[in-house]
Amino acid sequence: MNRTRASSCALALLACACSKPDSERARAGAARSAPADVCGRVVFASTGADERTSIEILAAGAGPSSPVIPAGQRSLFPAAVAPDGRSLLLLSSSPQPDGRTRDQLALVDLHGLPREASEIGPTGAQLRNPAWSPDGSFIVFESDAESFRDLYRLQLGSGQLLRLTDNPEGNFEPAVSPDSQRIAFASSRDGNAEIYVMNADGGAPQRLTDSRGDDASPTWSPDGRALAFTSARERARGIDVFVLAIDGGEVRPAVREGSREGSIIANDLAWSPDGTRLAFTELTPAGGGAVIAIVDPERGEVIARTRGPGIDEQPAWSPDGAHLVFTRGHGQRSDLFRMRADASELARLTDGEGSYWLPRWVADPDCARAQPALPAPAHAGQG
Repeated sequence: MNRTRASSCALALLACACSKPDSERARAGAARSAPADVCGRVVFASTGADERTSIEILAAGAGPSSPVIPAGQRSLFPAAVAPDGRSLLLLSSSPQPDGRTRDQLALVDLHGLPREASEIGPTGAQLRNPAWSPDGSFIVFESDAESFRDLYRLQLGSGQLLRLTDNPEGNFEPAVSPDSQRIAFASSRDGNAEIYVMNADGGAPQRLTDSRGDDASPTWSPDGRALAFTSARERARGIDVFVLAIDGGEVRPAVREGSREGSIIANDLAWSPDGTRLAFTELTPAGGGAVIAIVDPERGEVIARTRGPGIDEQPAWSPDGAHLVFTRGHGQRSDLFRMRADASELARLTDGEGSYWLPRWVADPDCARAQPALPAPAHAGQG
């Protein structure tokens, strides 16, 4: 199931004041001039020359980055921002002699000072794919604490831990519905990986897909009526993005035939806040490159693709849907870039000596949520 640097590291977060000199942090935040409508902040993972990963934060428009929490002896990764934008869910990972990791969830206040991480949840196991419920009341994740891989729910406030699944074949990638009442996930319980949905407190799941190729990475539309997911069901497409209506509609590709050449490996699915667009990474196995694609899944049209040197991945939407931030890899390092939703007005946000990745856009009170007009699909030729 792990297809990106983010998932292979199990997701986690934090930033280190001592992991890089002040001059490098300043360069890392030397954002170019920003449009007036850019708001909010971006938290991200920062990996220095010592290979330690910490978390930093910068204004989405401009300004130097600042540390959130030092990494210490652990690797720290940003997992998810709280629905109200005030807290960040981290995952810290410590290597063990047997080659496995000991992972720990933690919360950090993004607005208060000093910033201190509060550990939550179980210890002593591998944790993957933590996700925050939209109502902010619980967190779900996958863990190998008592099995190959099962799903758990951690109730915030009480600390109650509930095991949601119990299958030796494995359950992965939980995603909570917008109303916080259901959880979609991938499971290999019936052979190859398929998409299932269950109540948020567990119970018998409903199988939603049935294909010979693996289905994975379920991602809810903002209105809760559809799921986007990746699938290897059509060999000519590779691992592509498909959309499924929860009420029983047919599975359809997010991009119609003829909109690209050759097969791809898709990941990093992200719906726009109004649900009219999907952004995701398109990796081309033949050429070894990767771009961010922004598509209209209802029409199956490509609105825009990034282009330029490097590997583009990990797109994250601004709260108003007007911009995206993403990671561009080049050589042994990577930087963060911001662009409009039609892939125009590209701006580099980091420019240090380390690698900057796993961006998460944080909404501040001044961030409007009005949806801008959709760009015309005439940009489909970009790329």
